[in-house]
Amino acid sequence: MAGNKLKKAAFTLVEGICALIITSLVVSNISLTMTSVKKANCIDLDSTINWYLFIQELESSSHRFAVVQVQKRHLFLYSQTAHRNYELKGSTTLFLTCVRSGGYLPLLDNIKAHHYSFTQLDSQRVLIEVERTNGKKENTIVKFYPAPTH
Repeated sequence: MAGNKLKKAAFTLVEGICALIITSLVVSNISLTMTSVKKANCIDLDSTINWYLFIQELESSSHRFAVVQVQKRHLFLYSQTAHRNYELKGSTTLFLTCVRSGGYLPLLDNIKAHHYSFTQLDSQRVLIEVERTNGKKENTIVKFYPAPTH
């Protein structure tokens, strides 16, 4: 009699395996659901923030950049505070270089290789168009300071 009670109280090997399979399916389903919820709720603000910081840097009163020359892939600027010439250029990153002194400052990254352009609209305004690596196209008109009069 004692042997029968022990047999009824224990799980069989098949029941244990079935329980493990069901538990693993439930856990993996919950994991997939949580990943989907996180992706749906996640807003990628990094590229937007970088874009606005890029514009702010070009229009900054600490540089007081004036337009010197505009080419499709090169934007030549003059800093009225540093009294130096700069060039904005790049490939997958737009960076600002000091023409005579060297050095560079990366301003905007995650650009499709050579998918950016500069178009001069008037003496102070330049249209900047960029295609990011995620396929998003961004453009803005940057208003620079008036060129210094000598």
